[in-house]
Amino acid sequence: MIFRVPFYYDKFKCIADRCKDNCCIGWEIDIDKNTAEKYKSVSGKFGNRLKNNIDFSGQPFFILSENERCPFLNDCNLCDIITELGENCLCDICSDHPRYYEWYGNIKEGGIGMCCEEAARIILNAPLPFSYVETEIPDEASTPCDNELYSFVFSLRERITAILSDESRPLPTALGNILELAAIYQECADNNLPEPEKIPKIQEDTADMKGILEFLLTLEAMDEKWQPALLNAIEILDKLNKKREKFIAENPQIERYLRNIAIYYIWRHLLKNIFDGEFYSAAVLAVTSTAVIALLWEQKWLDSGLSEDDCVEIAKNYSKEIEYSEENTDSMLNAAYEIPAMSAGGLMAIL
Repeated sequence: MIFRVPFYYDKFKCIADRCKDNCCIGWEIDIDKNTAEKYKSVSGKFGNRLKNNIDFSGQPFFILSENERCPFLNDCNLCDIITELGENCLCDICSDHPRYYEWYGNIKEGGIGMCCEEAARIILNAPLPFSYVETEIPDEASTPCDNELYSFVFSLRERITAILSDESRPLPTALGNILELAAIYQECADNNLPEPEKIPKIQEDTADMKGILEFLLTLEAMDEKWQPALLNAIEILDKLNKKREKFIAENPQIERYLRNIAIYYIWRHLLKNIFDGEFYSAAVLAVTSTAVIALLWEQKWLDSGLSEDDCVEIAKNYSKEIEYSEENTDSMLNAAYEIPAMSAGGLMAIL
């Protein structure tokens, strides 16, 4: 089996108590069957603590404290399971996070999720052009897929990442190009046509960033600060639009950050949507996410200045809100067809 990951995958190492956020707070953490059985077998005082703080009645999970902390996260924000039993006794979710995996026949793909502070920092600062690494690993249980469609969309992803990696191409042009590519590839896939050579231009529609922000307000909020930030962005949208040239001039580093964010969303979401035959919406997700994160960065810059840490935190928070709620991700993908502001023409006008 081939294991394929972005070139920066192995750079990730958890920074533990140095992290300003914490993946052990505010998340319901399920425990895989094998680890749950291992925890049941632990004896002594710590074994009792495990049994008293895990719900084994259905899918096992850690019972969060009143302030939504994992019961094994100590006052120093370190994991007592690691200190007592060793890192190899973590459940799969805790061991893997923020890594993610997808399977396509004899291909396993992985990456690091931007919901993690350190992962977001690595992704934003990754050098261009984007590349990936392939290694041979033992076979694992895999998900059968349509090999022809897989190859077709893989080719699309290669073209998109090349476009986004090309720093000589203005970013708005690159983002528009990937929408055009994805739209025609989707049409070809739907009609059993070969890979296209010429890509038609999408006609721009009415720009409506306010409509996109208002749509985001309809999604389930993961953090209490999320919706107030969106409401504030809507309130000052005209001011942000007027200040954009100055924002870009004073923050030249953000273009590379944004290219890497767009590549991240394309790499993570485009290919896995082949299982329902629909992948164009993943390109819309990538472009919309890039545009919204850029706007939130501009909002922070206008308010109090913008540092690299600010960029990391805002990108991370966006990922947590959108990618780490299955319902929100599905709503974003559906919005590519249902919300006029997130149509290809509407996004082209924003870019």
